[in-house]
Amino acid sequence: MKNVISGVFLSVSLMLSSTAVHASTDINHTSTITFNGPSSSIGASYGAGTTGKTFTENFTFEQGTVFNVSSAVISIALDSISGLNISSFTLSGNGVTATGSMTSSSGLQTWTLRASNLTAGLYTLSAIGKVTGTNGGSFGGNISVAAVPENSTVAMMLAGLGLVGFAAARRRRKSAMHETNSSGLMPA
Repeated sequence: MKNVISGVFLSVSLMLSSTAVHASTDINHTSTITFNGPSSSIGASYGAGTTGKTFTENFTFEQGTVFNVSSAVISIALDSISGLNISSFTLSGNGVTATGSMTSSSGLQTWTLRASNLTAGLYTLSAIGKVTGTNGGSFGGNISVAAVPENSTVAMMLAGLGLVGFAAARRRRKSAMHETNSSGLMPA
C-alpha cells in the first residue's frame, strides 16, 4: 500500500512540475532573411500577455562569397506600456561568433554589430532579451552585407592599372619624340 501511495504521489508531483515548466515558455522564433539588394529589415514585436517572457529571435541567411556585414537594432520603451530589454545581439556561423555592442539611454536601446572577411556559408543573427512592457514590446533594425573582392580580382585590377600607366608613359614618350623631330633636331 505504501508503494502505491508513493507512486501516486510521485506521478502527481511530476505532472505538476511539468505544467509549471510549460507555463513560463520562452518565445523562440527563427526566420530567413530575404535580401532586396545588399540590405534587409529585421525585427519582432510581442503583444499583451508576453510581459516577463524571455525571447530569442534568430534571423538566418546564406552568403555564397566572402563578405562583410554590419547590422543594428533599436528598441524604444514607451513608459511601462511597451518595452523590452535586449541582452545579447550576435552573429554566428562557420565557426565565427561576432558580438554586438550596446548603447542605452532612458528608454532607448541600440545594438550595433560589424564583422569583416566572413567566409561563404550559413549565418544566424540573434537577438535575445526579455519583454518588459505591460502590453509587450518590439525592436527593429537592418542588416547589410557587402562582398569582399577576392585576391585574384585585386591582382587583376592592379595589373590592369599598371598596363594603363605603361601605355600612357609610352604615349607621352612618343609624343615627346614627335615634337622633337618636328623642330628639325634628331634624338641622340
